[in-house]
Amino acid sequence: MLERNLLLISGDDALAKKTETAVRAQFADDFEWLRAESLFDGLRLMQENSFALIISDLFLPDGQGLATLRHLKQHAPDVPVIVLCHTRDRDVAVNAVRKGAHDFFCFEDLDSANLKQSISAALAAEALDEDARAAERRMSARFPCRLAVAYQTLEFPFLSGQGSSETLNISSKGLLFTTGEQLEPGKLLQVSVDWPARLENQIPLKLVAEGRIVRCSNGTAAMRIDKYEFRTRKIKAGAAEVKKA
Repeated sequence: MLERNLLLISGDDALAKKTETAVRAQFADDFEWLRAESLFDGLRLMQENSFALIISDLFLPDGQGLATLRHLKQHAPDVPVIVLCHTRDRDVAVNAVRKGAHDFFCFEDLDSANLKQSISAALAAEALDEDARAAERRMSARFPCRLAVAYQTLEFPFLSGQGSSETLNISSKGLLFTTGEQLEPGKLLQVSVDWPARLENQIPLKLVAEGRIVRCSNGTAAMRIDKYEFRTRKIKAGAAEVKKA
């Protein structure tokens, strides 16, 4: 088999490792792996790379159930998607196959031999070559690249401000954003980022992250993300704030 790109989207390190081990047991190094920990990171990678196959957890920090599949198929309609879930969510996965997923597997009974058959069938069913798929990806809808950022320092001197970011990658734990303050390297910050993906395709989200400044110059700060969580955020026009997700 020729080397191909495979995208694995999972926010759980242990489950991601289990999935990768199951695939490598059958395909060795035939795939070049890229992994994302969130739906948004996965969609960014899909804009920048061509993939032969996507394997994704249905339940991600910023994507839940069928909404996860809808986003993936919107951005890469011709790339086969195998979805993963826990046994308790099996019915959702079955519905995902009806909605366009190639196949599904439950983490609890992930079998490398059956996974091999599913992946082989998915690759055999591919109708578009790499160039055509890349063109399709460039034509597809994309999330906005510019994200609104609010930040505040968590230690003296206490500063706060707002900026924007076009470079955010949870998987590599990095954030680059504009700032009107000179933030010293090592400064502990909390940032809130308006997230473009919506929970269940409806509820607005924000990413709240903490970390330390790596560098700051010419109005741009680079921050290392040490921990993060997704929260629901206020909907404009005076709607009440939804409880934390």
